[in-house]
Amino acid sequence: MSTLDSSPQSSASPTASKVNKATLFLVFLTVFIDLLGFGIVLPLLPRYGGWFNASDAQLGLLMASFSAMQFLFAPMWGSLSDRMGRRPILMLGLCGSACSYTLFGFVSSQGRDFHFLGLNALAWLFVTRIGAGIAGATISTAQAVIADCTGPENRARGMALIGAAFGLGFTFGPLIGAVCVSDDVTVRLTPTQWQLIESWKDQTETVSAQQFLDQVGAETPLNKASKLAIEQLLTEPKSRSEVAAVLQLPPSPMPGFVAGGLSAVALLIAAFRLQESRKSNGPAAAGHRAFRPGVMFRHLSRPSLGVILGAVFITTFGFAQFESTLSLLTQQFGFGTRSNFYLYAYVGVILSIGQGVLVRRMLPKIGEHRMALIGVTLMTTGFILIGLAGLEILPGASLWFILPIVVIGFSSVTPSLQSLLSRSASGDEQGAVLGTGQSLSSLARILGPAIGISLMGKSVAFPYFLGATLILCGGFLVSRIKKTPVGQ
Repeated sequence: MSTLDSSPQSSASPTASKVNKATLFLVFLTVFIDLLGFGIVLPLLPRYGGWFNASDAQLGLLMASFSAMQFLFAPMWGSLSDRMGRRPILMLGLCGSACSYTLFGFVSSQGRDFHFLGLNALAWLFVTRIGAGIAGATISTAQAVIADCTGPENRARGMALIGAAFGLGFTFGPLIGAVCVSDDVTVRLTPTQWQLIESWKDQTETVSAQQFLDQVGAETPLNKASKLAIEQLLTEPKSRSEVAAVLQLPPSPMPGFVAGGLSAVALLIAAFRLQESRKSNGPAAAGHRAFRPGVMFRHLSRPSLGVILGAVFITTFGFAQFESTLSLLTQQFGFGTRSNFYLYAYVGVILSIGQGVLVRRMLPKIGEHRMALIGVTLMTTGFILIGLAGLEILPGASLWFILPIVVIGFSSVTPSLQSLLSRSASGDEQGAVLGTGQSLSSLARILGPAIGISLMGKSVAFPYFLGATLILCGGFLVSRIKKTPVGQ
């Protein structure tokens, strides 16, 4: 590490530099491959949960469980990597991801009647997401590897590799997922409706879309997305046995298996090529401490920090509602599973362009404060437009034009607030303050899905109008940010 060198001209520097660059590339590669699996599973998770008869509250918890585990376990993995080394912790996380995604594929293929060790299929879906969240929390260890291999002057560029890996994973993961599934739609059935469909297996009598809705939805009407799915399935009458076979066919297990396989490939790369970056004879790296409410409240109570931290939480909370409900929203518009993957890949492309090109070039020119206000304006506008689409004032196809507004807005807000937060902290508390910001972002990503999906059960437009309101509140906080002396 450079902190140990008495002279920058040390003869070992060129070799160390090559080793560090190779390590950085391998970390980027393993994180990218692992995040491909994340990008494959995320777009279909709400739909799979709906097929397994998860309630709106259960869907919200299913989506939030991943972030909750990252919030709880990232500090632990960071501390363990300080003592045991980065490489074994990264490998353990990749192994956990491979197992969790593979289990997700297996459970998905078993159908609603699956039971094992006293747990039903939906409970096992929770197990897979909790496992993936615990394993994915080792991303903090990947950041520690980058910190080990870069000096202060190159630290920001090194950390940007994680953002690039996420953007690429979120772009190519959905594209891979699209190859693994058909474009069939999903119908959400209650246990009573499921039993009725079960009785149709040997019936050759034909049924039309309206007859299906009248009979199956007699006691509990199907939601809008399921009605649209039935209308697409029964464009002409079909035999009841054929309809039963389609509706009771379990979701494709291939996305889970492919995601698990990709994490296994990343594990092999780490096992055979990744070198340990933590030097046993070097100074102890700053430990990743567990979440400490007292520290967070102390930071929030300081005017210069509290306003920025509040803006971080509110804007992330609003965006988290959007992230978790997008797959359900497209279902309301009749997007099949494959079409939904393509839309997520589109979001990934826009995210990469927004973060890697537009914001990166514009931020130094116009400054963090203006950039954050521009982002807030874009996000608010985009959420209102999505809400109008949810009310059917705008067509579902308008999402292709609205999503870039929201995504570029978020790409503008996030780095701007992080930079403002760093500038407002003194040099000896940078890690603690940024850690508080990360903790608040994690909390927002836990609450966002739980509330957003519950609101969507009442009205498709509710999560987005609430999101617009939250972002406006965040914009008000951003407007109150004043230039203050560092650390005041």
